[in-house]
Amino acid sequence: MRPKISVIITCYNYARFLPEAVESVIRQTCQDFEIIIVNDGSTDNSKETAKTLTEKYPKHQTRLINESNKGLATARNVGIGKARGRYILPLDADDKLHPQALRKM
Repeated sequence: MRPKISVIITCYNYARFLPEAVESVIRQTCQDFEIIIVNDGSTDNSKETAKTLTEKYPKHQTRLINESNKGLATARNVGIGKARGRYILPLDADDKLHPQALRKM
């Protein structure tokens, strides 16, 4: 089923922040979304952290895309290219959403 919103979380060496960003999306009052995590060639444990999160939240259509480091814009564009949602919401790995953010869209 096609989600209403694709939340694209880009990550470069932000493993320590990534769980909070993902969980802020999971806690949304509007649950019609998918999460696409784009790991932009991180050299810390971002890849492993993202993989753990995708396994922890399988019912939320959480996916991981691993890329070589090409920068934020390219990472976002990769996520947009894989998105299935009607709307796109880019989110940095060190950002958090208010629980009603997606409902307001």
